[in-house]
Amino acid sequence: MRPAMTRLPVVYLGRSRLQRNRANLIQTLQMMEAFRQAGVDATLYLPPWPGSLDLESRLRDFGIESSLDIRSSWLLNRRWNARPFVRLYGRRLRKALGVYTRSVQISATLAAAGIPHQLEIHEAERELIGKGYLAGIVKHHRQGLIGWLVPISHAAADVLIRAGAVAERVLVSPSGTKLSAFDRIPAFDPDRLSAPRIVYLGRLSRDRGLDVFQEIAATEIADVTLVGEQEDTVQASGKLHVVPFVPHRDVPTWWERSDLVLLPYQRSLPHADSISPIKLFEAMAAGRPIIVSDLPAIREIVDHEKTALLVEPADTGGWIAAIRRLQNDPQLACRLAQAAKQKAREYSWEKRAERIAKACGWI
Repeated sequence: MRPAMTRLPVVYLGRSRLQRNRANLIQTLQMMEAFRQAGVDATLYLPPWPGSLDLESRLRDFGIESSLDIRSSWLLNRRWNARPFVRLYGRRLRKALGVYTRSVQISATLAAAGIPHQLEIHEAERELIGKGYLAGIVKHHRQGLIGWLVPISHAAADVLIRAGAVAERVLVSPSGTKLSAFDRIPAFDPDRLSAPRIVYLGRLSRDRGLDVFQEIAATEIADVTLVGEQEDTVQASGKLHVVPFVPHRDVPTWWERSDLVLLPYQRSLPHADSISPIKLFEAMAAGRPIIVSDLPAIREIVDHEKTALLVEPADTGGWIAAIRRLQNDPQLACRLAQAAKQKAREYSWEKRAERIAKACGWI
């Protein structure tokens, strides 16, 4: 009688660079910790990182408090398209409790090798359609090689289902946040609205609203601080302050310093069609009044005048009017802040990991 096959831990295959400061790395690491907290034993494979980088210190930079099983492999470098990795580790992948990735390229390689896996989808229009992956993903999904498709928005899910994906195996799972990181942040103070502080954390670029922030600072209606790496050059002046990138563990402190949160994502942002921004969930968890771009994917998360104010992305006057509205109606600002903080409880990384793990049969 053949002995039962021993199941190895879930294998998460990623393309994020541990030495880079990107949202995809934040999400991957937070989900690894959340899987662990949900009782899922998982191993994360990433491309190699510099020898000078200390893994434990790097994890602390991201606010990761657990020990994670993270391994490097040069076979995951983009130029190899993961084929050598899959050939070398094929037996391990087939014996794993599950295989998970958010890379459509890695998914295609796994499917070509006949290895079942789950695929998380982040960019619908640019990646699935623009790069020609949609038909192959749907084909592999219908064949069962991709067990679950996990899009981060209903907008992305609609693209998949319209193309023929099996709706019963499409699990919409937005991004999230680590709620415990915001436990000690003081409540929103409406008395500060006469001279509010606006803090933005993330890459600084025009398609993320840099022009909007500059115009707001020029009107001197608020004090604006931009924290992050510059994709488009911006100079500090007057009411506009620029701070270099800060480790993710320090993010709650910066949200604490903010009185209003503005997220002016522009329609030109490549992933605007299916966006599920981590910083939106962080701002909600921080309990701050939020003004955010009126995009379909954003409307999946917040409701206008209930948990945020929604503004046409390119309407700079609209952003300024929204700030003035909250200044003139502090009760509305308080209601938005409280409702956003309450709703943030639905979007913890732990709940997200548990939903995915249950769907995949890992717990």
